[in-house]
Amino acid sequence: MHENSSPNTVESVGHAPEAREFALLQFDPGVGIWTLITFGLLVLLLRKFAWKPILGSMDAREKKIKDSIDNAERLKKATEEQSIKQKEMLEQTRIEAAEIISEARKTAEELKDNVINSAKEEKAKILDSANKDINQLTQQAKNELRDFVGEIAIGAAEKIIRKSLDDKVSQKIVDEYIEEIEV
Repeated sequence: MHENSSPNTVESVGHAPEAREFALLQFDPGVGIWTLITFGLLVLLLRKFAWKPILGSMDAREKKIKDSIDNAERLKKATEEQSIKQKEMLEQTRIEAAEIISEARKTAEELKDNVINSAKEEKAKILDSANKDINQLTQQAKNELRDFVGEIAIGAAEKIIRKSLDDKVSQKIVDEYIEEIEV
């Protein structure tokens, strides 16, 4: 015997070293039957005690995964809908802003036109008033001049009368003089 050999080795039982290589490949009916019985019992025990919990946990995990996928799809759809709503709101806001700007420009243009028209009307009123004042002052000046000329004429007539002219001649002279001044 070898010094390193144990009593349970193939050599110690009396088999040759070549047999050791093939011992694992040989079928032993006793071990095979016990292996089948053990395997069957293990399957029955697993089926009775572990199969349902394993299947239950797998079903629960499958349901959880499916729910997560459904939830993700719902969230994706809700996000897309929200994105569409936001785009619509943004477009509506742009349209409203353009309308407000357009209305502001229109209002500013109307205000500008109103101010210009008011200024023109005020200018026309001032010019009209100035023309009336000029005409009134001109007329007043003519009247004062006529009165002054009349006084001069009366003064001249008095001098003429003093010189003993007859009334008809002096009246004729005064009338002619006044007519000349009026023209």
